[in-house]
Amino acid sequence: MINQVKALIQKHGLQGMEDQILTHLHECIYVQPTQSLSKSVGTSRLGGSPDLPPGWTYPVYREEPLVFIGQLNLEEIQRIGVANELAQRGLLYFFYEAAEQSVYGELKDRDGWRVLFFDGDFSILQTASYPGTHPHGTLPANDLHLRKGLSLHTDAIKVPDKFWESYYDEFLPDFSTINGSYDCNHQILGHPYNIQGDVFEEIDYFRDVKSGGPYTLLLQVDTDETNLNIMWGDVGTIYFVIANDDLREGSFEHTYFSYQCC
Repeated sequence: MINQVKALIQKHGLQGMEDQILTHLHECIYVQPTQSLSKSVGTSRLGGSPDLPPGWTYPVYREEPLVFIGQLNLEEIQRIGVANELAQRGLLYFFYEAAEQSVYGELKDRDGWRVLFFDGDFSILQTASYPGTHPHGTLPANDLHLRKGLSLHTDAIKVPDKFWESYYDEFLPDFSTINGSYDCNHQILGHPYNIQGDVFEEIDYFRDVKSGGPYTLLLQVDTDETNLNIMWGDVGTIYFVIANDDLREGSFEHTYFSYQCC
């Protein structure tokens, strides 16, 4: 895949930017949702209902259940072959205050998103329906096709004026096509697809730290009206991010969140 990127650099006459582009490439997993036909408990999905162990309930924000965004089976993730510090097995659950979308990542609103982790016996899991009454409390259920790709840390790249048109109008659209991305930028690992500045720097801002990473992008969910019937603000994206130190400790309660839109 790196050779394909190099070929694109040559095609669009960006040899003067080659070192920058290659330096800021990061392997990732692109996620293609498809209408769920699977009833298998414990598989990766976006939307629908979570498969929870007995005794677990939907997390709550301001007395209202959070919306279930999705779950990732880590064995499925590890099979894709992208280097990471996640556990080899287990289930990650993602929840967000998606019904009203009033939470943007400030730590004072930390209960407005939640990431949970289960690494026990999957045979005890039970599908749990949304317990609230909000009409947008459940997203459509989608199975996931996972594919290795390359993300590009675009905010770190300095584009000379002479390359501006070729880079933005020609190279980036071609890069999106060849690196495994889809119409929506749903992504696991790699560098986030930034809309309003670098997501990792925004997490530093929320934490009031400088260079507080390194971070791992656990999940990025784009606006997707086709599969998930959701738009984040004005065609935006939500991000679940964890500091690598917390990831190694399994401290998913310390996961951070960002919400960006145009």
